[in-house]
Amino acid sequence: MLNQLLGPRYVQLLQNWTPTILTWGGVAGVGVIWATDWKLVLQYVPYIGGKYKTED
Repeated sequence: MLNQLLGPRYVQLLQNWTPTILTWGGVAGVGVIWATDWKLVLQYVPYIGGKYKTED
């Protein structure tokens, strides 16, 4: 399906660039977590989340 839509050259380019795209996507995700309130994000991680519970 994708081969018919894009053509074999672009499918091959996409296959070659996929690891790079995923790596930079992961770096960007970590960067967003670092730049924002990291406690807000880490409260949903099972083991780490218990350290940030507040008594209301």
